[in-house]
Amino acid sequence: MENINILGSHNSWTYLKPKKWWQYPFKFMSKCQSVDIKTQYEKYGVKCFDLRVRFDKTEGLILAHGMMVYNYRWFDLLNDLQYINSKKDCYVRVLHEVRNEKEYTSFSKESFVDFCKHISDEYKNITFWCGRNLYNWEYDYKFKDEPSCEENYSSVKAPKLIDDWWPWLYAKRNNKEIIKNGSDKDILLIDFVNIR
Repeated sequence: MENINILGSHNSWTYLKPKKWWQYPFKFMSKCQSVDIKTQYEKYGVKCFDLRVRFDKTEGLILAHGMMVYNYRWFDLLNDLQYINSKKDCYVRVLHEVRNEKEYTSFSKESFVDFCKHISDEYKNITFWCGRNLYNWEYDYKFKDEPSCEENYSSVKAPKLIDDWWPWLYAKRNNKEIIKNGSDKDILLIDFVNIR
């Protein structure tokens, strides 16, 4: 019997195409979802989305997962957030997708804080949470809510076997059991929510 309060999609926007041509050969290592936000919600019951952003003076807002940068516009993100907001029952984990000192600039941090304030003010029906950066796991912005979260996907598992570097394979091997076992935490985040 499933024991999940809220099903979440890890790296929810990684179904998108890479922005740079040279990233395509590495796509399989960073792709954690294969269906868009609307399909995740309507077909697979996802109520928590995992948003990873950083900021650059030239490019502005960047949707990313590690080195992978996605082909996405600010306007597209606002449309997705408006859709999620209209449902009135969703959570969005917001992470500052910076992993080293070079990416963790004062500009990116200040922009991330402004972004978090903006989306919190604009989309009142979404419960935003987290606000940490991936460089040192400290809070760059503190949202008022902090639900408990079970993270059960390839990148958090050890030892690093082949399926841990290939999220699709990990999901194929484990999602059925992960969903069956569920979690006693508020949210269960998984890769490839369409693989059951």
